[in-house]
Amino acid sequence: MSKQPASTREMKNAATLQLFRFMQSIVAHIDNGYDVMNPRIKNLSHDIDDLQKKIDVLPSDDPWPKEFTDEFRELYKTMKRLGININ
Repeated sequence: MSKQPASTREMKNAATLQLFRFMQSIVAHIDNGYDVMNPRIKNLSHDIDDLQKKIDVLPSDDPWPKEFTDEFRELYKTMKRLGININ
């Protein structure tokens, strides 16, 4: 039994949810008094917003771009490197 890849529509929905969770984790991190003035946190938030904007304009019938997956991986690595617990 072969596994079908997720549709772009499903990927967009999952990506939006995960980016929202990333942002919630950043807010919780700051609310707990960590890295309040850290410019890397601000840059990370902008990178998340930028990826979300690219996802929003991607037509649902276009294939999911590999670079989006790569950007997700980089965002995740950055959050871990900054000590942000991901919910």
